[in-house]
Amino acid sequence: MTEKTHQEPLRVAVIGTGFGSRVQLPGFMSHADVNVVALCGRSEEKTRAVADEYGVRAVYTDYEQMLVDVLPDLISIVTPPAWHAPMTLAALQVGAHVLCEKPFAMNTEEADDMLKEAVRLNRVHVVDFEFRYLPARYYQRVLVDQGYIGEPVLLEGTYMSAMRWDPQRTWNWWMDAEQGGGLLGAIGSHFIDAFRWLSGREVRAVTASLHTSQAFAVRSLPDGSGEREVTSDDSGVIALDLDGGLRGVINLCAVAGGETQRLAVHGTEGALVVENDMTLWGRRRGQPLQPIEIPPEYEPLPWVPEENILLGPFAKLAGLMVDAIRGRAIAPIPTFEDGVAVQRVLDAAYRSHGEGCRVTL
Repeated sequence: MTEKTHQEPLRVAVIGTGFGSRVQLPGFMSHADVNVVALCGRSEEKTRAVADEYGVRAVYTDYEQMLVDVLPDLISIVTPPAWHAPMTLAALQVGAHVLCEKPFAMNTEEADDMLKEAVRLNRVHVVDFEFRYLPARYYQRVLVDQGYIGEPVLLEGTYMSAMRWDPQRTWNWWMDAEQGGGLLGAIGSHFIDAFRWLSGREVRAVTASLHTSQAFAVRSLPDGSGEREVTSDDSGVIALDLDGGLRGVINLCAVAGGETQRLAVHGTEGALVVENDMTLWGRRRGQPLQPIEIPPEYEPLPWVPEENILLGPFAKLAGLMVDAIRGRAIAPIPTFEDGVAVQRVLDAAYRSHGEGCRVTL
C-alpha cells in the first residue's frame, strides 16, 4: 500500500463507545492534526448518539466494513480484550497505525502475533498506558531518573476501589473471564507497566493469588431477565521479582469501601509516593515524608482532573503517537513491545493463581 505523504490531518477511527467516548474521542479531537472520521460500536443507536455529540459523520456496527470503507490512518481499539487481536490484525492489514487498549490481548501468543505483524508492516503501534502521563506519576519517574530515591528496593501498587461494591450493579463483560474481564487485567496491567517504566527492569517471576468475592459473585443481567455468575477476579495480591533483586507488590480490590490508590517506589536514599493519582509525596533519608510540588509543565493539556482525570494523559499519549506517525522526534511511548511484556506477566499471574505456585518467566 502506498504511504501517504501529505500533511492533511490524520484520519482516525475509534472502535468502542464506552471509554472510547468518554476519553478517547475528546482526547483525539484536542489535536489539530487529527480528524475523527468514523466510530464503531455494538449498538447502532448508542453509537450514532455519541457520533452526533462529537460531530463524527460515519457510524458502523461492523468494524471490518468500517476498515474497508474508511481506510483510516490511525485506529483506536477500545473494546473488551477478546476483540483486540482480530481487530488489530485487520486494521494493520488495511494500512492503519494502531492504538490498542489494555489488557493488550487474551494471552501472550496473541500479543506476540500483534507485535510481529505491526513490525512486519512498519506501522506505529501503541498500547494505551495513559496513566504514565498523569502529572504526579510522570514527575515521580523524572525524580527517580534524577536519583532522588537512590537504588530502588521495593515497588508498591495499591488499588482499593468501590466500583464493584454496589450489589445492584448489573453484570457486564468486565465480569466475564472469557472476554478478558477482571481487575488484574484492567488495573493490574497499569501497575505492571508502571513498575517496568519506573525501574527500567523486567519481571522475572510472579506469585499471585486472585479472588472473586462471594458476596458479589452473582449479578443481575442488565435487562432484568435473570442472573449470571461473575467469573473474573475482583481482587488479588501479586508479588513480582524483577531484575537485580528488586521486588514489587500489587494489592487490588474492586469491592473495597475504604477507597485509596497508591503507587510508591522505595529506595536506598528515599521514597516517592503517588496517592490517588493526584498528589506526590517524597522523603529523603533523615527527612519526613512531605508533599512535592509538581511543575506545571508536567500537566498535559487539556488538564481538567476534576471533570475527567484521564483526558489530559490520553491526549498527551495520542499526541505522541501522532508525532511518531509523522516521523517527528519524540520521547519513548508505550508500544506493543510493552504490551507483550506486560501480557507475559499477566499470563504468569493467572498460571500462578491456578497452580498455586511461583512462576518464572
